[in-house]
Amino acid sequence: MKYFFKIGIPLLLLIGLIVYVSLRILPESEKKITIATGRESGVYYKYAQIYKKLLEDAGIRVKIIKTAGSIETLKLLNEKKADIGFVQGGTASLLDKEHLKSIASLYFEPLWLFTNVSSKVEYLNELKDKKISIGEIGSGTMALSQKMLGQTTVSQSNVKMLHLNATSSYQALRENEIDAFFTVLSPTSSLIHKMMNDSTIHLVNLKRVNAFAEYFPFLKNYKIYEGGVDLKQNIPHSDINLLSTVATLITHDEVDNSLVRLITMKIKEASDAKSIFPSRDYLEIPIHEASANYLLQGDSILEKIFPYWIASHIDRLKFLLIPLLTLLFPLLKGFVPLYRWRTRSKIYKWYKTLDTISENWELFDRKQLKEAQKELEELSTEIRSKTNVPLSFKWEYHTLQQHIDNVIGRMNRKDF
Repeated sequence: MKYFFKIGIPLLLLIGLIVYVSLRILPESEKKITIATGRESGVYYKYAQIYKKLLEDAGIRVKIIKTAGSIETLKLLNEKKADIGFVQGGTASLLDKEHLKSIASLYFEPLWLFTNVSSKVEYLNELKDKKISIGEIGSGTMALSQKMLGQTTVSQSNVKMLHLNATSSYQALRENEIDAFFTVLSPTSSLIHKMMNDSTIHLVNLKRVNAFAEYFPFLKNYKIYEGGVDLKQNIPHSDINLLSTVATLITHDEVDNSLVRLITMKIKEASDAKSIFPSRDYLEIPIHEASANYLLQGDSILEKIFPYWIASHIDRLKFLLIPLLTLLFPLLKGFVPLYRWRTRSKIYKWYKTLDTISENWELFDRKQLKEAQKELEELSTEIRSKTNVPLSFKWEYHTLQQHIDNVIGRMNRKDF
């Protein structure tokens, strides 16, 4: 215990000092973020509310910005007016791919094409000479539908294109104000369920979905099976082939790595354990390194033991410990000799008295000899009471006692 107070307490104080310095010197990300979503009625906004709660529980202040869609969200991210945002696959430009990073893909988002019941549309080419809504200006729906129509014979010269949101498009189709509309929504959307149960409109079973998926790598064939929406009513009445993109959470390059990792952790926490999401796959924009590491390796040992921010600070200590250990290594090499000298000095200090008597006792008269013997006996008693050394140095302690006993014995054998 005595050695703990001599060595352990200074060591703990040193560790505490290092922690304090790391918190004061190393930059810590601001514990606040802004999330850009779509409309308040959309699934992006719903997910943003879930992530907001989880992040605020972790000490992050969260502000939500509603946007018209993915194009506007990407603009806000590039301008650093939002820190993270929900973006639909297929909407990013080359500039976005250079300056932004993906955190993770979140879920599939099918592209739905609804027409009136009497329509026989199966190919996108068959939309010529019709009035269609391709999504709001600035939305991912508009960006995706334009890319797909751009590979067909449909163009602005042979079709009238409107820019309505999903709810307005649905209403316009019911009232025969338009002939068809595109929308990108989650299969779990309440609006999708409502439209699928509406017998006055028709969901198009697209042809050539595999060809489109080959041409656009961010798309995949997405099938809705017969009865997949409503088993009791058997909706849809047959398998439907759609094309799907993926919802992705995007960030810009000024968001701190530790904050990106925390966001990734919370996305994972909010997901279904059986889901493939969040994922490093299906990404149009390169993934952020902090997210990639977490999705690949999961929680670190420190994160399994400590709350995230404590684990993060401990992990950051390596930036101080590595140069500190480099500087301390030469000192540590000299610690063992210094320790030996310090321990032996507790023993060697007694030799001064012993050597003085040992070198001169033969010249003492009877009285001086008796006084010298008494002094050595008192010295032996004092050594036993005051000298405490580790077991590995006890042999030197006992050697000193033997030397004292040897001198006393020789004194006793002196013949006057």
